[in-house]
Amino acid sequence: MDNQNENQFHKVMTRIVVGIMIAFFVSIIVCFVAIKLGADNLFQMDHDIETKVYEITEDDSYFDRIYKGYSNGIYAGKNYVDAYSNDLLLGRTTFVENAVRYKNLIGWKIYAPGEYNSILYLDHGYLASANGKESKEDIQKIATKIEGLRAMTESSGADFLYIQTPGNLDKYGDKGLNKVKDFANYNTDLLVSDLRSSGINCYDIRETVYEERKDFHSLFYKTDHHWKQETALWATKKIVAYLNDNYGLEFDLSKYEPENYREEVFKDYYLGSLGKRATLAAVEPDDFILLYPKFETDITFKNAKGIDVRGTFDVTYNREQIDAENIYKRECYLGLLSFEGTGLSSVENNLAENEIYILIVGDSMMIPVTSFLALDCKKVELIDPRYFEGSIKEYIQEQKPDLVINTYSTTIIQDYYPIFDFE
Repeated sequence: MDNQNENQFHKVMTRIVVGIMIAFFVSIIVCFVAIKLGADNLFQMDHDIETKVYEITEDDSYFDRIYKGYSNGIYAGKNYVDAYSNDLLLGRTTFVENAVRYKNLIGWKIYAPGEYNSILYLDHGYLASANGKESKEDIQKIATKIEGLRAMTESSGADFLYIQTPGNLDKYGDKGLNKVKDFANYNTDLLVSDLRSSGINCYDIRETVYEERKDFHSLFYKTDHHWKQETALWATKKIVAYLNDNYGLEFDLSKYEPENYREEVFKDYYLGSLGKRATLAAVEPDDFILLYPKFETDITFKNAKGIDVRGTFDVTYNREQIDAENIYKRECYLGLLSFEGTGLSSVENNLAENEIYILIVGDSMMIPVTSFLALDCKKVELIDPRYFEGSIKEYIQEQKPDLVINTYSTTIIQDYYPIFDFE
């Protein structure tokens, strides 16, 4: 009788969850159709939606064009669904949390999958996701694009550096997780090798972490794939030392010492992108720390969304994002540079004793680094090619920075072209 009751309970709960999921997906489809019919004003987003994973070029064969067009359509649809269901769907959080609780009850794995695999649960509460294996040919395509950016940069009179930042899976320590093999570092090693073979100067921060024997996972938030702001400060000091040694610069390393910063600590406060997928039903929030220089600062901060403010270092912080009441709406990490969906952000140091202008082209791992790096040079800008309007190569030719840094996390080095599009 007990078994019968248990089976009946499972049947009822399964029907309830299936019903909720059907209603959930119907709501998503209604949103998607409404958007396509021109109801964008009903669904205001704070960020653009990525709609392209492949470039379609004149050199592509007819079948390649069909395949890439089809893939772009699927990718665009998936991202519309993700963005609008995450931000706007009524009751979405409750649906997902209840689904996770039910999963915990019966042992099902019904988390939304990532690009390659669902969420990976590491030791001590850390979350991650794994990347699939890329072909050598696809990695070489990426390297060729970066080589083109280097050639154009140097022709404009600027120096060029490629910086490899780590993802949140350890190249040396995370060989197999949850019976899943991650290929992010494999793909990255191929790219760095290709770039060095072509004569590009590469600084691989993964090796610096290994050499200093740091506790790898603690460099990152438990619920997010980004590194902590404290880690970014450490990384900035390493980058600055590298620039001093290899590019003849004279940055003051003391500006990147932890004791020169005051901390504002938010306990159990931040739920990163991975944590939002898992929900509070399965994970606990991260502590979040904001750093403030103890020394004098005078910063002008601008971005492509129309922000233009001057003040101390913290004008780069978007407190509206960081202070959001709903933990699922807080974008603490992106709020470090008010960078969500923004193609260009500029941090100018009005107290700089030099005229050095650095342009960073890359992903969101450099959000806190951009602000820190500007503490000892005239201006640092960060461009994310996915959202930048116009040609990055033309921008470099027009603005004439002294140094262009191209950089990506290991998690983004895959057959994914918009972020490697510099034209």
